[in-house]
Amino acid sequence: MYGYHELPFSVEQEGISISMERVGERWVYRRTFGSDEVEKLVLGNDKSLIINPVEPLNTPKEITPNLLIEFEKTLLLGAGEKQQIFLTFPVEIGIFISEKANKNLEILDVLSLVKQKFTLYGEVSNGVVCKYWKSRVYTSPPSLNPLEEGVMELTLRNTSSEWVKISKAVFNAYGMKLYYDGDVFMKARMDILNKNSAETGFELMPPEGGRKGALLKDKRARKEAFGIYGLRKLGLVPLKFYMGWGL
Repeated sequence: MYGYHELPFSVEQEGISISMERVGERWVYRRTFGSDEVEKLVLGNDKSLIINPVEPLNTPKEITPNLLIEFEKTLLLGAGEKQQIFLTFPVEIGIFISEKANKNLEILDVLSLVKQKFTLYGEVSNGVVCKYWKSRVYTSPPSLNPLEEGVMELTLRNTSSEWVKISKAVFNAYGMKLYYDGDVFMKARMDILNKNSAETGFELMPPEGGRKGALLKDKRARKEAFGIYGLRKLGLVPLKFYMGWGL
């Protein structure tokens, strides 16, 4: 399902039906998933459809740009140590319309196959609302359904002088960079400042030549996904997240 598609186009997978067909002088986009149906009209010629994974923070509506991943088991990391783990994260499917002449993109639709949950990180009076996800902690990338889940390669670095316990990580969608080549994945870091605080962010990955390091499975060219948050021009927005209410 993921990738660039010439029009007209139709696909059915995992209970999702997506199509775009010419009717007179316009294109008609239709999408059904369960009882949810979407239909939109697009005017003009020379269009392409792009389907790719997007930041998991757009459904059922945009409530927060923050994703909290709770670890199934608490981790302990020694002072000054650096370790790499793998987590899962929920995937949302973004459908974009593209103009071939100037490569302009517009989001047509976004949907998710996973159950939506939210939680509060921090205190009730001044905490932040986050999309919630619970993940097992892996030592190597797990095999997942790319329409539902992706793999996050997370580098943990304890910059403090004491042992720390880590049970969760919070990320800001504005810095997310998703990639796909059959699987969906992204690379992130978590710098632990002390036993109660940390800073998280994301790392870019080369666009071609297969995955590097532990994510290297073959030599297929990875594709960088178009993000919904990445299409916005909001000036200076924080690309990192400061976790000041515990790990």
